[in-house]
Amino acid sequence: MPSLRYGGSGWKKWLPGDEPGGDTLARWALLAIGIGAVAGLGAAGLFGLLKLGTHWVLGELGGYHPYRTTVEGGFDVASSFERPWAVPLVVAGGALAAAALVRWLAPEAGGHGTDAAIAAAHHAPLGMRGRVTIVKMVASALTIGSGGSAGTEGPAAQISAAFGSVFARRARLSPAQARTAVVIGLAAGVGAVFRAPLGGALLGAELLYRKDADVSVVPKALLASAAGYAAFGLCFGFGPVFGEHAVSGAIGLGDLPLLVVIGLLAGGAGRLYAAAFYWVHDRVEPRSRTTLRKLLFPVAGGLAVGCLGLLVPGVLGTGYGLMEGEMERDVLLGLSLWAVLLVPLAKIVGTALTVGSGASGGIFGPGFVIGAGVGAAVWRLAEPLGLAPRSPAMFVIVGMAACLGPVVRAPVAVLVMAVETGGDSGLLGPGVIGVLSAALVMGGVTIYRSQLDRREEKAPVTELTAVIPPEGAVPEPAPATPADAALAAAASTDAARDGTPRDGAAVADGPRGGGAASGDRPFAAAVPGDTALVETPLVETPIADTPLGARRSRRRAARRHGSWRHDS
Repeated sequence: MPSLRYGGSGWKKWLPGDEPGGDTLARWALLAIGIGAVAGLGAAGLFGLLKLGTHWVLGELGGYHPYRTTVEGGFDVASSFERPWAVPLVVAGGALAAAALVRWLAPEAGGHGTDAAIAAAHHAPLGMRGRVTIVKMVASALTIGSGGSAGTEGPAAQISAAFGSVFARRARLSPAQARTAVVIGLAAGVGAVFRAPLGGALLGAELLYRKDADVSVVPKALLASAAGYAAFGLCFGFGPVFGEHAVSGAIGLGDLPLLVVIGLLAGGAGRLYAAAFYWVHDRVEPRSRTTLRKLLFPVAGGLAVGCLGLLVPGVLGTGYGLMEGEMERDVLLGLSLWAVLLVPLAKIVGTALTVGSGASGGIFGPGFVIGAGVGAAVWRLAEPLGLAPRSPAMFVIVGMAACLGPVVRAPVAVLVMAVETGGDSGLLGPGVIGVLSAALVMGGVTIYRSQLDRREEKAPVTELTAVIPPEGAVPEPAPATPADAALAAAASTDAARDGTPRDGAAVADGPRGGGAASGDRPFAAAVPGDTALVETPLVETPIADTPLGARRSRRRAARRHGSWRHDS
């Protein structure tokens, strides 16, 4: 497939380039909108498959229909269990089918997805395979649609980031530009699936770092996120995920202490969530070395989650419908107190067993469900005492932001996203109180281990990436090392003594071919024609879709020529 950037006349001026002024927002506009639109369609595909899977697998086979959100066709409460014995079998069967699909088609599509997207952005932005999008979509729909406790945002993030990586390869972007493409793809996918374009764009800036944010990516992420929101909305509508919940008028001074309590409890729940997830993951992952174990661990986790779901039904599936139910006064009062109190803990255990055992699904969304359960529990305990507002929606949304924002190290983005799901911007103020309170107990915990601390902490890009040198660039010999200088001096002395050039002089004066192979400097060489290789360590990841023979030819040619130098 020809590249987007050089596939025809005129394309270059519309896409990011390495020349001065070639990385402006105007040059990114076309690519960002394209990535965002495709990411939105991918999120819509995931959402549609999940909706079908939940209805036919968990509903028809398992005999249980979970809570349904407004975006799924109108809010509805959960049904009773028609065949309780079938639920654990259906959850385990879905996990088995998803694990088999991942194992044999795209192993990198396993797990929760967002951490893989972050790692790709830092280390291999040009290396995500296109097949990940399809495998992740189907595997996640099978896992969650059969009742596994996981979220849709992780799969949406990985699917959309893979779209960005593929676009970057086809447009022949540099590694730094490809990283931006991956990030804005991630932002567009998550923003689309939650119908929260602003929160999704801010998430792209915050999610890659624990103690920092890359604000330069926000304008491009806004373009991509808006395009993703439009594409998703054309398929499933544009309203908030949980419908309209106008509660800002109910906020009073007496609510502030309870908001602090919600923040502290939600922060503790988020910390417990991260610890439980990695307690399971760190015990399962080292033991999953064989195909049989890679299949059996998710099945065992599915059986356990199915049994837990019989006791606390809110564990099964995404739990988003239950969140919307907890925002409604009559629905929340209709639930038993013990069920309300157990939801956060049960969701922590269920998600750790589902995704921590290797099944495909997200851990971002369950953090929202856990926090919403904390807010609902506080409201349920305070309501009989006359201390809570009439509507529980404020407490639920504040709990969502307070639990998830600090544990993913993206408090501002998650707060905005939580408010967008409820459709009431008046909840930003109470949300800030909850998030700040949660941060007091969160410490340095993060649920995404691939995050870097700060932007100054450079992550090596291990892709062997083909890029186009800027127009007018002239190949220059690589800079000489001290060993080269000593060799040249010795050769010059010998040549002056006997009037004949030595082999060493030829080596010193020409392009240095063996230095990279000997390990004393990074591999930096040009290939014939107009393609150059970016300087990377010698440990290489091959360019996608490049035959083995071509790679070997390029390496041999690279060792015979100098390196391109240009400012990027």
